[in-house]
Amino acid sequence: MPEATDLHLEHTRHLFLSERARRETIRGSISTPVAAISFAVFALGTLASEIDASRWQEAPGLAILVLGAAAIAALFASAWQVLMAEWLFVYHEPPRVADLVQPPGTPPEQAQARLRATLTASYAVAYEQYLRGNAASSRHRTWALRLIVLSLLLQALAFAVLPFQRVAG
Repeated sequence: MPEATDLHLEHTRHLFLSERARRETIRGSISTPVAAISFAVFALGTLASEIDASRWQEAPGLAILVLGAAAIAALFASAWQVLMAEWLFVYHEPPRVADLVQPPGTPPEQAQARLRATLTASYAVAYEQYLRGNAASSRHRTWALRLIVLSLLLQALAFAVLPFQRVAG
């Protein structure tokens, strides 16, 4: 039957490994807003080539410019959130067992108990750091997605106004 210290070590190790796997999942999902940002930049280029900027004083032209500027702001904010999501990732690993050698003159059973306690504490610290870092990165990734969707919606509105600018001319 395992001792309580063995169970505690396995529990903290499992929590640590779960958060480390979550970190990699979050990192993998950042590619979605990055791809959407690329698409939005292309769409903005298309909008810029279609608008008649010389007629910016007219209501449709002004609406397109305002919507385009807001879309660009949301696009940059989204890119910032992606950058922060990646920037805040924590890389913390528990110490290697070889680094926790038995001090000279320590009885083996005390050294083993010390080793288990150190490993348990290391996994617990690493888990807490991953948990905080993953929560922050996940929030940034979510905001990046929201902002890129906002940018795309603003661009869609600008494209919807574009025919009115052409008709007015």
